[in-house]
Amino acid sequence: MENSKMIGSSKLMNKILKALKQKSPLSVISVGATESFVMAQYTVFSEEEFMNHPEAHVANQGKQSGFEHRGIRFPNIQTRDEVVEAVRKADIVGYNTLVKTMDGGLLTEKVLEAYNIEPKYIFEANLRRVLMFSQREKFEKMLKNKKILLISSIADKAKEGLESTYKDKLNFDVVGTISIYEYEDIPRVKEEIANYDFDLCLIAAGTNALILATHIAEKYGKVAIDLGSGMNSLYTGEIVTDEWLTDIIGIDKIMRM
Repeated sequence: MENSKMIGSSKLMNKILKALKQKSPLSVISVGATESFVMAQYTVFSEEEFMNHPEAHVANQGKQSGFEHRGIRFPNIQTRDEVVEAVRKADIVGYNTLVKTMDGGLLTEKVLEAYNIEPKYIFEANLRRVLMFSQREKFEKMLKNKKILLISSIADKAKEGLESTYKDKLNFDVVGTISIYEYEDIPRVKEEIANYDFDLCLIAAGTNALILATHIAEKYGKVAIDLGSGMNSLYTGEIVTDEWLTDIIGIDKIMRM
């Protein structure tokens, strides 16, 4: 990836704020390990390779796996094609630029290359976990006086957290919450989206978030942000961490980016 396309958290927020001010469409998505793996089916990986991979094993156990729920089953060509199309259309694409392994950014780069996708702008995906802290002023400006739609399995919790933390100060209106758990929920979610008038949509829905974010930007001309695990921070008030972030990358580094 060209370094000129790489943007940090401040520039990312600037682009979001500009789109909101101009009422222009913007889709901000993130291609993590799972999304890259979905796209890698029959391209980077053969069927034997991806079906024997731990990622497929976890995903195919669904909610009962005891792991983070993926909301998808393998093989899944329809999802692959929709995700590829979404990444191709997205305005700003995040991925793991700091961990170049086949469980991280290296796989993403191989997948983007396989489909000849060149994002207009890229950012380090882990920035989504800290934007509300590292760019607090701009994050609050993003919310101020806006009509906000939340899409996630934790959308109701996020609404409660947003309203208790920010509403008195920022005077926004969470116009609706839409739950999503599986890829199969997407048609229902798209129908529900049509019922709302909103300026900004925040999404946390794994692979499904990519499909929905670009759909919202394209069909409704709105700003849609795949916030990922950062959605949890809207009600916990804390950064979501894991061993990648704490032991390998470092929270301080992400906060400075």
